Amino acid sequence: MSINVKEAFERFNDANFFSRVDNQHILELHIGLDDKGQKAIELRAAFTPRKVTGTAAIEVNQFKKPEYNTIRFSLCDEEVSGLFYMFCEDLIEETKGLKNRDEGYTAIINRFFQWKKMFVSASGALLTEPEIMGLIGEILYLKDHLSQKLGPYDALKSWSGQELTHKDFSYNNTWTEVKTVKSGAQTVRISSLEQLESDEPGSLAVFMLEKMSMAYNGITLNKLVVEARNQFSSEEDRDRFMSKVAMQGYEYKNYYDEFVYELSDYMEYRVSEGFPRLTPKDVAPAIRKAAYDISLADIKPFEIDG
Repeated sequence: MSINVKEAFERFNDANFFSRVDNQHILELHIGLDDKGQKAIELRAAFTPRKVTGTAAIEVNQFKKPEYNTIRFSLCDEEVSGLFYMFCEDLIEETKGLKNRDEGYTAIINRFFQWKKMFVSASGALLTEPEIMGLIGEILYLKDHLSQKLGPYDALKSWSGQELTHKDFSYNNTWTEVKTVKSGAQTVRISSLEQLESDEPGSLAVFMLEKMSMAYNGITLNKLVVEARNQFSSEEDRDRFMSKVAMQGYEYKNYYDEFVYELSDYMEYRVSEGFPRLTPKDVAPAIRKAAYDISLADIKPFEIDG
C-alpha cells in the first residue's frame, strides 16, 4: 500500500523529528521536519557520499554518524510543496523493488537528479485559466494521442510549443492544431489567419474540459506535467519536455492545483479542402491580423472517427 506523504507530514509538529516511512521497505527512508522545521526526507545507510547539490527549492545535506550516514532532502519553498510530496512518494515507490540495500544511495540520488530540474524556479508570472486549459489540452494530445501513434520521442519532437510560426504539432507531412474549450462550448476560437493555413491537410483537435471542485480527483496541470514527463525514458527527453512547457510560461506552483478539470469530450476534425477557415489569401492584403470563431456543430461532417 502506497503512503500518502502529504497526510504523513501533517502529523509532524516538532523540528528535528523523523519517522521511518515503512518498516517493510528495504531502505531506511525517514520523513519529518529538519532542524529548521522544513519538511524533509532522508536515507540512512552505509554509503560513500558523492557531491549532490540542491536548488533554491530543495536543500541537500549529508551527515556522517558512527552507526550510519544520512542524505537529506529538505523543502525550502512551500510554494512547491505539492511537487515535493510527489518527489517523496516517487523515491519511496521506485526503490521498493531493490534487491540489495547497498544500491539504495545510488538509486536515491539518481532519482533526485531526474527530479532536480522540476525544482528550479524561474519566478515567472502565473498562467491565466485559459492558458492553463490550453497547455492541458496540448499535453493531453501529446501524451494520450500522438505518443500512442508515433511513440513518445517522435511525438515530443513534433510539438512546437511556443514557436508561433508553426502548428502545435507537425509530423509526417501533416499537422494538428489543438484547442481547449469549456464543456458545452458551441464554438472554438481561431486566433490568427495563419493558424489553420497549410497546403498540406491537417487536423483540429478540440478538448472540452469541465471545471470541478478542488476535492475532485481530476486533471490538474501540475499532475499532468509530471505524468507526461515520466513517460519519457531518457533524461534528455524529460529535459526537452520540461523546456517545452517552460516556454509556455509553466513552472510548478501549488496555485495550479486549484484548477481541477474533468475531460468531458474530445473531437478531432480533418482540415483540408472545404473546411471553413480564413487564411491570408482569403482576405484583403490590408488585413494583417484577424481572429474568428468556428461553429462546432457546422464542422461535424469533418469529424474524424475514433
